[in-house]
Amino acid sequence: MELARVVTLFSLLPVLQGSPSALPSNLTNARATGLDSVCGRPLVPGRIMSGQDARPGRWPWQVSLREYGQHVCGGSLITNDWVLTAAHCFDRNQPLQAYAVMLGTISSYPPASQSPHYRAVAQFVPHPSYRGGHGSGDIALLQLAAPVNFSDLILPVCLPKPGDPLGHGTWCWVTGWGNINSNQALLPPFTLQQLQLPLIDTQTCDAYYHENSITPSQEPIILADMLCAGFEDGRKDACQGDSGGPLVCDVGGVWTQAGVVSWGSDCGLSKKPGVYTNVSVYTTWILNTIGSSAPDDRSFSPGLLRTVSTALLLFLGPLGGTVSLGLS
Repeated sequence: MELARVVTLFSLLPVLQGSPSALPSNLTNARATGLDSVCGRPLVPGRIMSGQDARPGRWPWQVSLREYGQHVCGGSLITNDWVLTAAHCFDRNQPLQAYAVMLGTISSYPPASQSPHYRAVAQFVPHPSYRGGHGSGDIALLQLAAPVNFSDLILPVCLPKPGDPLGHGTWCWVTGWGNINSNQALLPPFTLQQLQLPLIDTQTCDAYYHENSITPSQEPIILADMLCAGFEDGRKDACQGDSGGPLVCDVGGVWTQAGVVSWGSDCGLSKKPGVYTNVSVYTTWILNTIGSSAPDDRSFSPGLLRTVSTALLLFLGPLGGTVSLGLS
């Protein structure tokens, strides 16, 4: 792997980021400037309110995953040609050509006048440990058939350091176009919804889910690669259609993706907070997958493509360490 490619990939991690800088006017792709000066820094400021419409450009990494033109899941842009989503968002019985990604808009069904950007999906890479349902490994990467140009409406989110989850009570934001209640779909104009939620530690969340459950208390429901966010009394939550979307947290002034919307028990129920795939568990896998994918490798790939080069591993080594949105 070329050193420049390694540095570009590694610069996704906020540990290397300096102070926020403005997006260069001539920025066209990640490799031109390095993602460290771009990711997690929306160019549209503004106040954020829980469970309300998002403003254009406030969450510029948010994408809509489409199946035959219909919104089925969310996702987040992490480079100019890779998107992070949930593994369960793809139906293996459908051809890869059934899927596309829409970017650069806050409406899941925008009018043509808004000129959203669409990209075909070149390859889909679920984590090899995923076996379906509510099990571990519910995370996937998809490669766009062509890279996108960054703008005030299209920017990547930052990845967390490997194995470095945020603490209990950290306030984060989930965004999506899913149901606004258990049986109520988002209404026209289908504006992206945003909701602030606190993180809940795994032990507490697991205890919640064991209440009135047939699962033995010694058998965990919330696994090591999951995190929870929400309130003990429910009310505010992600919901059907938000799956695959990002849970992001402000880390030192930079938006970093902590979770991927994965599953839950209905929406907004008491002691049943939303469950997210913990991105920090998979940061190294994400970088390995992106780094080992050849530019012309454009096919469905059910697992890790190839091992990453020694150079990237050397770079990574030292780090170690009821208002609802719309959860399918």
